[in-house]
Amino acid sequence: MDKLIIKGLEFIGHCGITEEERASGQRLSADIEVTLDISKATASDRLEDTVNYVDICDKVLAIGRLEKYNLLETLAERIAAEILKSYNVTDVVIRLRKCSVPIEAIHGYFEVEIRRKKS
Repeated sequence: MDKLIIKGLEFIGHCGITEEERASGQRLSADIEVTLDISKATASDRLEDTVNYVDICDKVLAIGRLEKYNLLETLAERIAAEILKSYNVTDVVIRLRKCSVPIEAIHGYFEVEIRRKKS
């Protein structure tokens, strides 16, 4: 099977345990990997024979921007479920990062990774 990968899709999301985090919004970043058969697209060179990267990005942005979530895990799960439902893919990996964290000693980010398969 083949993979399509989107790295570093950034958006302002409303995700966090505190009301302040959810209200003000913060920079989140997503990596998305989908597994699918792209042999038809490679033979035809036609966009309609594969999954459109832009469509996936638009879907992730809509999910991430419109609702408030307490947990990154919940947001990642919603993204994965929507991709599996909407596209002809066998599985999806979502890596979702909170780019700045409210803990002084952490100079990186928080990240959750989930893998889901179509049932």
